Amino acid sequence: VMWDSDVDFDLAAFHSLVRALKRTLRQMVEGILAHVLLKDLSNVKILPKGFMCTSPLKDSWPQTPAELPAFMLPRACMGIVVKYFLEYKGSDLETFKVDLGKRFPCCWQPIEDMKLAFTFWQDLRRCMDKIAEDLGADDLVEEMRKASEILEAQRKRLNI
Repeated sequence: VMWDSDVDFDLAAFHSLVRALKRTLRQMVEGILAHVLLKDLSNVKILPKGFMCTSPLKDSWPQTPAELPAFMLPRACMGIVVKYFLEYKGSDLETFKVDLGKRFPCCWQPIEDMKLAFTFWQDLRRCMDKIAEDLGADDLVEEMRKASEILEAQRKRLNI
């Protein structure tokens, strides 16, 4: 499918930040886990089967085994879907699902994926709330709070 839309530069910039953040988180988690396992390799038995699998099957996703955790690198696609969600004017969930399917026919499970994106946003916001004062990022935290209010209002309106 060819790309047939205007480029949203704010979305592209946000995607770049998310990609860098997830890559950094992946490297930190892998480094810490490697450190722990190198001290005592028997700890590998503690890890659940398929721990943070990076290539999930759609129907039952933690099936592919992975020995080290890894975060899947995001694509800009979910940002585009979430932007559509935030700008959606209807108020009925079933109509939204139909419209979403028509707008993004290549998305296999857009509602479930959006819920994962919302969870990522909440985790990111929680982390920023904890470290904002030390970083002098109070303005960013305030912007994230306002963005969360907009997101939550739309979620309530569509019951997602």
